[in-house]
Amino acid sequence: MDNWQSAADSFVAIFANLDFRKGPIFYVLGIIIAGYCCMEGYKIYKMILGGMGFIFGFTLGHDIFYRMYWPDEQLLMVETVLGLIFMALAFRIYLAGIFIAVFRFGRANFPVYVEAYVGRHFEFGDVMNGIIVAVLSAILAVVVAKLAVGVNRTVIVCITAVIGGFAMVNFFVGLIPSFPYDVSTLPEPSSPVYLAAKIFLSAAGAGIQGFKD
Repeated sequence: MDNWQSAADSFVAIFANLDFRKGPIFYVLGIIIAGYCCMEGYKIYKMILGGMGFIFGFTLGHDIFYRMYWPDEQLLMVETVLGLIFMALAFRIYLAGIFIAVFRFGRANFPVYVEAYVGRHFEFGDVMNGIIVAVLSAILAVVVAKLAVGVNRTVIVCITAVIGGFAMVNFFVGLIPSFPYDVSTLPEPSSPVYLAAKIFLSAAGAGIQGFKD
């Protein structure tokens, strides 16, 4: 009985502290899912919005309550409840889902390029530069998300293609440290090479979706 309880506690602890951005398996699955989103996004956009809503809510719950040192069971419960709330919100309320999806996309991608820009033009120190990057990235994400709310079918295709294309490259970059050989010579995440790859994959995904229609 004690063994079962220990196993259950370990399972809860793992999922309560789950970080969707760690572990090779998440990056590999992320590349696959992002590729499908890029090429078939319009067919499953509600599922995509729901999934992104769940991850957004789960991550938000973790960020808010993790430092309160709650027991893992309570932390997991709160994270899951928030994840389900945002998943239902994103799935059932179309515009809210678009806002959440685009906001997550912006928050995941803007900091890399904002940080590169701020680092070249400002010298306030690492802490202040970090605050500036976080604030500017959040503002940009909100602005882009609000602009995306008034979308139509064509924009949905573009959004899913861009989210999928950018995510494929982001997951690949996250997977690089797991490669069994030296990768120190590869470009930095803010390199124009990766940006060009993101744009190319996004354009290709939008073209494939449009061609199928």
